[in-house]
Amino acid sequence: MSMDRWKGHVNGILYGVQFDQVLDDTVVTRVADGVTGGLYPGDRAETREALDQALRFPGPLNDQAQTQHSEESIRTFLHRLSAALTTPSAR
Repeated sequence: MSMDRWKGHVNGILYGVQFDQVLDDTVVTRVADGVTGGLYPGDRAETREALDQALRFPGPLNDQAQTQHSEESIRTFLHRLSAALTTPSAR
């Protein structure tokens, strides 16, 4: 997956959480349900691949879809989201 493509996935997710005060379990569940429900582009596997590539990327992830969240908070959230999309309980 190209950088433009995985960044597009990540930016879409960050856009969807930009007004959340904290990136807690409720937000992880909401976004995971949105991915599996087709509210975000791509399916679970494609989104997980984009998240995995984003988490390996050494640069900032908040450079295009800026949010109030720190880089560390975003990376933690994306890691938890990837895990949620991996588990069978994610719809």
